[in-house]
Amino acid sequence: MEKAIVLDTIKKLGALDDIEISLLVKKNGEIVASAGHDVFISLETFGIMSATIFGAANTANEHLDKEKPKKIIIRSEDGDIIIEAVDKDFILVVRSKRTKEIKKIMRNMNKAIKHLEGNLGGRK
Repeated sequence: MEKAIVLDTIKKLGALDDIEISLLVKKNGEIVASAGHDVFISLETFGIMSATIFGAANTANEHLDKEKPKKIIIRSEDGDIIIEAVDKDFILVVRSKRTKEIKKIMRNMNKAIKHLEGNLGGRK
């Protein structure tokens, strides 16, 4: 894993307007890289909860005999959480302010994922 490139990718994503927190998380909940910070939440807890949500959606789809989820969007009045698979081992998690630009955020996440895929050991 190219740690400097991974961290730079997460930091660039976290620096975008409307994004409060960006994380690269192993599917076991371990945070690999993060940018942004919310004083009201532990990043470790946020990473574990995000991995749990993604894992629960995966389990639900398996029981329904459906494909694995690629993305989960949680919308609330004050913002959104977007959890997206990077490969079989990692998820990208973003917490954004409530915005009409969610599609722009998802496009930037897709760019980050493409960049990360080439720097995490080539796993898909």
